[in-house]
Amino acid sequence: MAAKRNYKDSMFRAIFKDKKALLSLYNAIRKTSLTDWRAIRLNSLKGVLFHIMRNDLSFTVGEEEIILMEEQSAPNGNMPLRLFFYLAKLYQHSVAQEKLYRQATTKLPAPHFYVFCVGRHDLPPVSEERLSAAFAMPSSDLELIVHIYNITDGIDSPLFPACPMLHQYSQFVSQVEARIASGRARDAAIRETIRYCMANNILYDFLKAHDSEVYDMVSMKFDMNTALKVAKEEAREAGWQEGKEQGMQEGMQQGMQQGIKKGRLQAALETKTSIILKMLKKGMRLADIAGIAEWPAARIIEIAKKNNLPVTE
Repeated sequence: MAAKRNYKDSMFRAIFKDKKALLSLYNAIRKTSLTDWRAIRLNSLKGVLFHIMRNDLSFTVGEEEIILMEEQSAPNGNMPLRLFFYLAKLYQHSVAQEKLYRQATTKLPAPHFYVFCVGRHDLPPVSEERLSAAFAMPSSDLELIVHIYNITDGIDSPLFPACPMLHQYSQFVSQVEARIASGRARDAAIRETIRYCMANNILYDFLKAHDSEVYDMVSMKFDMNTALKVAKEEAREAGWQEGKEQGMQEGMQQGMQQGIKKGRLQAALETKTSIILKMLKKGMRLADIAGIAEWPAARIIEIAKKNNLPVTE
């Protein structure tokens, strides 16, 4: 029986933490033919960093390259900045402070940044985002390029032929989404997809080894996606109503603006708190919850205390 994983592992991360699978993905994105998976070293930053940010996968290849990867349901304009922060922490973690004051240049592994979007048929197979797009004025002094691959099933991704495991992951997600879109309950859709994929040799070995864990990982993923959609709808409704009522007293335009803003904040707060409670009840680690929710650990602890829930360090 497979050992129990922490729920912090997204399905994408859980699949590609296996170095042989990760080597296949590395060869696909870098257009190489490396055969020794032992050249790969997974990076992990523990402590304060994981209370404020979280990276799906980061690894070094020998001493020459460092790769940072994220799996997303949609592009994020702040991803270059997030990966810039993460890279800086990795460099800071790996370089002894006294080396910074030596005359000899300290060699660093060359960085490469990748985002994989799944579930979006409206995006091109390959695109990019640049850190410079966020600058208040043009500057060529610093740049960071994030390469974005659309790995949605049905999209002609150049990575699929070289990395079958990535294509199978895409097929899995597509099967879940199609079943939910047809009216199946989320839980039933996930369980049916697991059975379908095993019967059709899609991620068979992974699913066989991690059946129950896959259900929890995918369930949490869809919980978060659904919660965001619901939060937006609730915010619109709450904002409209409160804006309408307050507008009668202080003027329609001002009241609407204030009501919409307050409604959005309240709905988003309640939704995120609800998700945090679910993660606490599942026994997820404090650092992982803080990273996923992007809230300080102290606030997570406060929520746990108010609801008489234990906190796993």
